[in-house]
Amino acid sequence: MFETVFKEDLLLLNIKPKRATADIAHEFKDFLTELIDQKNIRKIVVDFSQVVFIDSFFLGAMVSCTKKIRLKGGDIRISGLNQNITPIFNLMHLNDVFKIFEDAAKAEASFS
Repeated sequence: MFETVFKEDLLLLNIKPKRATADIAHEFKDFLTELIDQKNIRKIVVDFSQVVFIDSFFLGAMVSCTKKIRLKGGDIRISGLNQNITPIFNLMHLNDVFKIFEDAAKAEASFS
C-alpha cells in the first residue's frame, strides 16, 4: 500500500494505490502517526506520482499528520501531483499549507 524509503533522518513515502481515498486514509494516518510519535521521524516526503484520485478523507489525514509533525518541529512535503490532483490542492488552498514539489528529489533537497 505504501512504499517507504528511509534516508538518514528523512522518510520518502510513495502512495502506491491509484486512489487515495477513505479506504486507506485511516491506515495512512495511523502509519505516519506511529512514525512521528515512536520513531521520531521529522522529515517526510509524500510522493503522489502514482495517484490519479484523492478524496477529502485522505486530505484530512494529510492535514492532521502535518499538524502533528509541525508541533514536533518537523514537516511533510508533497511531490508528484498530476493534473488530476493539483486542482484539488489549489481549490482547497492546500498549496498554502503544504510545500509542493515537482518530484521527490526536489522535495528531499528542500529540507537541506
